[in-house]
Amino acid sequence: TRKESSAASDVYKRQVLVCAMGLPMLIFYAIGTLGPLLIADLGVAPHWLGWLVMSAFGLAALLSLWAGPLVNRLGTRRALALLFWATLAGYGLLVSLPGFAGVLLALAICGVAQALANPVTNLLVSECVEARSKAAVVGLKQSGVQLSALIAGLLLPPLAGSLGWRAALACLLLPCLLYTSDAADDSLRV
Repeated sequence: TRKESSAASDVYKRQVLVCAMGLPMLIFYAIGTLGPLLIADLGVAPHWLGWLVMSAFGLAALLSLWAGPLVNRLGTRRALALLFWATLAGYGLLVSLPGFAGVLLALAICGVAQALANPVTNLLVSECVEARSKAAVVGLKQSGVQLSALIAGLLLPPLAGSLGWRAALACLLLPCLLYTSDAADDSLRV
């Protein structure tokens, strides 16, 4: 029925909001959680992990100055697609590029998605959520950040222990692929 379809669409949009906020941030918590493994594998000093986080947050801070107007120009659907594609690219490069420079580049690309996360999710809430539910949905979308920290701390260490840190991070490609493919085939109708 139409009512069930609308309820399913609302649930899906809420999932998109949580993932749009959580997936770009998850990589930073993953770096912290898996830091000792990265240091050992990449052969870098521990303080170099700070450069990784700085590359992404630095680029995100710079891009945030223009992210809002860009999201307005692109519209919700295309901006979400860009966010998920950038996240997918960042994770994919992180898993595949060798050396510290490759990890640095991958995290910088995740900074693009991070800069887009708040403007695009706020626009989605503004356009698609009725006024009486907006505050609750904003709280839900923001929980994606905390959820990503929970996932990084709970799931990545055992996965990395048995598969290695790159394979553990490759598991994070699955939700990125889900939403990226939805955006690519126009299933993400917002």
